Amino acid sequence: MNETSAMPELGDLRVFCMVARKASFSAAADALAMSSSYVSKRVGMLETSLGIRLLHRSTRRVSVTDAGERVYAWAEKILDDVEHLVEDVSSTRRVPRGTLRVSSSFGFGRNVVAPALAELSDRHPQLNVRLELFDRIVDVAAEGFDVDIRIGDEIAGHLIAKRLATNHRVLCASPDYLARHGMPKQVGDLASHACLAIKER
Repeated sequence: MNETSAMPELGDLRVFCMVARKASFSAAADALAMSSSYVSKRVGMLETSLGIRLLHRSTRRVSVTDAGERVYAWAEKILDDVEHLVEDVSSTRRVPRGTLRVSSSFGFGRNVVAPALAELSDRHPQLNVRLELFDRIVDVAAEGFDVDIRIGDEIAGHLIAKRLATNHRVLCASPDYLARHGMPKQVGDLASHACLAIKER
């Protein structure tokens, strides 16, 4: 390569390698879903970029020159390395990593959220999960939390909320209490009963 040679394009190297393997512009064009003229043009641009002749062209077949053989060997290695680079970067991007700060309430957080986050940590060891439990509504942004898992529908307008599950409550009463005060028939009847209710955020 002389001092005025430009850096070859990866796309041109890929086209040249296909022509070298197929020993035909038309066969390479079919494999690459390109026109034969475009394939020929790209190879020509690569030859100009490198300042050498890569192919012997004839009406019947295409053969690789000695210089073309060296370029082909290097191009295959370069393209393979680039493919592995893309795969490595893509897999790194897909793997959760870093610190995830999660807040929730005491009861629900301890009984439901904590086991789920423990399973998440087991699946993604590069993810550092921190769960903090409160008996109050947290300011997600101001307090630096990534996720707040809460019960109810009191969601500030600037937050993005998604329902994760349905939380069921059960009404209980002792037989003695029901014998003295009667069985509630509907939810409204609870207003006249002595109820101990837990409101969890």
